[in-house]
Amino acid sequence: MSGAAVFTSYVEKLKEKKVEISGEKKDILRNNPLAFDLSSEPLLDEQPWQKTEEFVPLMFELWNELKDNMLPRFQTRKSRCEEDDMLQGIVSMIAMFYWIKGEKLQTFDWEEIKQQTFPVAPINWTERLEFILLKPTQYHCFIQLDELYTELKKQYGKYEALRKLKQNR
Repeated sequence: MSGAAVFTSYVEKLKEKKVEISGEKKDILRNNPLAFDLSSEPLLDEQPWQKTEEFVPLMFELWNELKDNMLPRFQTRKSRCEEDDMLQGIVSMIAMFYWIKGEKLQTFDWEEIKQQTFPVAPINWTERLEFILLKPTQYHCFIQLDELYTELKKQYGKYEALRKLKQNR
């Protein structure tokens, strides 16, 4: 199966998942990282693409939770993790790209997403995510996704600092 097909299949699974409206932002995103993007009506008073300074750090926290859940599997020599955990990490990252841009995730077509430009995105992110999508359960793909998150977090910090600096002028 191609990387695009794996991505599309996982997004379809998220679309079918019932969105839990009750609870904290973090709980909603933990249950479904695309809940806000897929919902036809606002789930909370705030939307992630309007309050990136609140939602993006939550997504980084959720990645750390996912990462902590996956690490023990690799340490037991199984060298494979749950595919859905990795795909959740990928989908969360793509959602953050759009939110930082100030937009709702508008398309779930991998080919269209790859053509987008984002104010904050790691170098060669499309090629690297496609590599991960081909074998998402393998250790080296997990390491690559974690590196993408590390780069994104640094770039996002710089982006926010510059944005605040411009606002204060």
